[in-house]
Amino acid sequence: MKKSKKGKTKKPNEEKELITFLSNVALFEKLTRNERKNLRQYMYVRNFKADEPIFKKGYPNVVFYIVKEGELNVYLETNEKTNVLNTLKPLDFFGEIGLFLDEVRTASIIAVKDSVLVGISKKDLANFIDRYPRAGNKILYKSGEILSKHVINLNKRLNSEKEE
Repeated sequence: MKKSKKGKTKKPNEEKELITFLSNVALFEKLTRNERKNLRQYMYVRNFKADEPIFKKGYPNVVFYIVKEGELNVYLETNEKTNVLNTLKPLDFFGEIGLFLDEVRTASIIAVKDSVLVGISKKDLANFIDRYPRAGNKILYKSGEILSKHVINLNKRLNSEKEE
């Protein structure tokens, strides 16, 4: 059995399951099993209880997260009112902007249910890309594709609201 950074023993089945889980995440779908296994070495798993904040708006944006289990709400607080912008479920991810820009978090996120998140820091992703450039190119290309689709969808939404 392997030991994690915090000294906890990892079960081989849990590692295999996590590597398989990564294949279902859009950002990593083009990676081979071996590339996902290598990427896994740079990632960590965090558990959050229901009603536990993941982070607040304005916090540093240096970690990219994938929801493995549970449910999260993305929200903004304005004039003592909480506006939920989105609900994140397994396979959803967030923090991708922080992988490219030195910006703070633009919204807050809280666990609605007990949740398990898989994270990778900007620094660790950069180290992975330096060590495995072919796999890194696949991730960066897919990131560009996903972010471009977000912009297109946002433009469509704004145009449809304008026409109403």
